[in-house]
Amino acid sequence: MIDRILVGFEQFIITVGFAVATLLLFANVVARYAFDTGFTWALEAVQYLFAWVVLIGAAHGVRAGIHLGIDILTIRFSEPTQRWLGLLALAICLAFSIPVLWLSIEYTYKIWQWGDLTLDLQIPQWIPYLAIPVGMSLMTMHLIGVGIRIWRGDQLHVGRSEHDAVRQDELKQAQQHILEEGLKEEEIEKKLDKEGIK
Repeated sequence: MIDRILVGFEQFIITVGFAVATLLLFANVVARYAFDTGFTWALEAVQYLFAWVVLIGAAHGVRAGIHLGIDILTIRFSEPTQRWLGLLALAICLAFSIPVLWLSIEYTYKIWQWGDLTLDLQIPQWIPYLAIPVGMSLMTMHLIGVGIRIWRGDQLHVGRSEHDAVRQDELKQAQQHILEEGLKEEEIEKKLDKEGIK
């Protein structure tokens, strides 16, 4: 349940943020070239929107497993060794994300205490900076989830590699083949039943 809520939140921020930023840029260009005017705050708004989109998108990428992984060496090892290497890579990722999360919380809190406003939008400065702790919180949570899946053996790597993609395609093909064979068996059984042979 919580996972679905987080995924919905991430997808909402990514979709709406990207759409609004694109529309703002388009409207600003049209206003500038067609009407010789523009929105002075548009570029700042787009920068902040893209910050939210990128940081939330990076966290969502961890959850979805779409970050690329280089596995040219790791695929040569046995699956248990690959799992341990995956956990090592995960530990390195967490060694980055946890300190950045902690420092971003401290920094955003200081900005909130100062009460500064953004230059053009005149909104509290901590609102755009909140993208960093929110994005890093989500990323850290998703990395922990990946770690649990690696530990249980459901997954071998932190990110998605070309080898994983090939294996996934082979698995889908095998499942499709089994499904087709199952249907053929059902058809044969129905035919035999009709003819009263079975």
